[in-house]
Amino acid sequence: MNNSAFQNEIEKIKKAREKAVLESLLMIEADAKLMCPVKTGTLKRSITHAVKTEENVTKGSVGSNVEYAYWAEKHQAYLEPAVDQNLENIKRKIAEVLAPEKE
Repeated sequence: MNNSAFQNEIEKIKKAREKAVLESLLMIEADAKLMCPVKTGTLKRSITHAVKTEENVTKGSVGSNVEYAYWAEKHQAYLEPAVDQNLENIKRKIAEVLAPEKE
């Protein structure tokens, strides 16, 4: 395998990793919005996700920038249960990315 073919494979893996993280975050975000406490809807609308990729690492987060979001999570959890209920799907997505391709 030449260097450019090797680089192409690395890019393919990186893109698959980003896709798995993004899909996982979208599941968590959707469930967090369903479970969050609603008084005015501001908190629910503010829940969003972010994906950050560096050379060998892809990280994702789901959360809110509303100043009372932390308090809301502590009094009526919505983010942690959203992660918990999607854990098996997240594990499956990661396993799919790590599985060798069948040719």
